[in-house]
Amino acid sequence: MPKLAPKRVKKQVGLNPIAQAVARENMRKTILDQKIQLYTTQEGESCVEFCVPMFTLFSALLSTAEADPKVGTDNYEVRIMRGTLSALDQMIADNSYRRINIVSLETGLDCAQALVAKINPALFNQEWNKLAGGV
Repeated sequence: MPKLAPKRVKKQVGLNPIAQAVARENMRKTILDQKIQLYTTQEGESCVEFCVPMFTLFSALLSTAEADPKVGTDNYEVRIMRGTLSALDQMIADNSYRRINIVSLETGLDCAQALVAKINPALFNQEWNKLAGGV
C-alpha cells in the first residue's frame, strides 16, 4: 500500500495544470487506499504504521491552510481536520486502532483532498519540509 506522503515539486511543475491534475489523481488513489486500510484494520490492531504518516501529512495541510489567507482558520475542512488530528493522536498514543474513529478519519481524508486543491503549493512544500525533517 502506498504511503500517504506528498512529493515535493518544483515551482514550474506546481504551476503546470497537467501536473496538478496528475498530482490530484495520485492523491485521490492514495486516499482511496487509506480508506480501504481503515475499513480492513481490526479493532485494537497496531496502527502506528499508517497513522503516523497520515498525522504528519494532516498536520502539514492544516498548518498551511491556517496560514493561507485564501483558506484561513475558520474553513470547514480546517475544522474537520483538527478533529481528525485529535483522533489520530489518540490512536497513535495507544498504538491501538479504534473503529469508532472511522467516520472522523474518512471525513478527514476527504477534507485533505479538498484542501490540497485550495492551498498554496509553495507554502505546503515549506511546511512539509519542516514537519518531515527535510525528507
